[in-house]
Amino acid sequence: MLALADRIAGLNEQQLDAGNQQVVSLLVSFQTRLLLTLLAALALGLGLALFTMRKILSLEGQARLQYVEMADLSARLVQAQEEERRSLSRELHDEVGQALSAVLVELRNLSSRLAARQEEQSRGHVETIKGLVESAVRVVRNMALLLRPSMLDDLGLIPALKWQARECSKSTSMDVSVDAKLDSDELPDDYKTCIYRVVQEALHNCARHSRAATVRISVEQEPDRLLLTIQDDGQGFDVRHTKGLGLLGIQERVARLGGTCRVESQPGQGTTLSAELRP
Repeated sequence: MLALADRIAGLNEQQLDAGNQQVVSLLVSFQTRLLLTLLAALALGLGLALFTMRKILSLEGQARLQYVEMADLSARLVQAQEEERRSLSRELHDEVGQALSAVLVELRNLSSRLAARQEEQSRGHVETIKGLVESAVRVVRNMALLLRPSMLDDLGLIPALKWQARECSKSTSMDVSVDAKLDSDELPDDYKTCIYRVVQEALHNCARHSRAATVRISVEQEPDRLLLTIQDDGQGFDVRHTKGLGLLGIQERVARLGGTCRVESQPGQGTTLSAELRP
């Protein structure tokens, strides 16, 4: 009986050892498979991350290239627009304006002759025609100046700004003044055009929306920058929630030349538009 019991106990120990070895073998196999799975997941994740980063960088590079191309295209479009405006202004001033002026001279001559003959009815018709031609001459001149003031090319930036301020004061109830402190008017044409157009758009916005009584335009040249400030005493607005196409156009025009633009305003406290350029 004891021998049989010892034999049974020995068999149990052998089976237990075999079970332990099998469990250890299964555990080692599981750990190996788990390690291989983790390594495969890490490798796959690393590869996916590298692919994603490469794709993002590629898309970012394409977007940057497209932005540069769009900025270049926008600059060329603006330049072409200014050239076309300059050409149309010259054509209106030189061709149409001179032709209408010649007609006006002939009408004056005819009016004086009719006056000598005392033909009142005919002279009245001539005076009416002369008035219409004079009105057409003024319209053509104003159109030419609005398209591209010849004084901007012939006399420079400051006379063009002062003319613009006078015209705006005549056509609106605003008192517009220009204070310029320029060492010289030898600015690049792009910068003169930019400043003129910014002032033009700002005065247009003031006349339409601000209800301002006075507008002050300041141009100041420093050694490394050019500062433009347009300040009105109008009703103001909330710059965080209101931004029209005019202001967006101003900011885009200034940014195209590498400058910065800032608008400061609060309801009831007027508006200040500041632009900084570095010619």
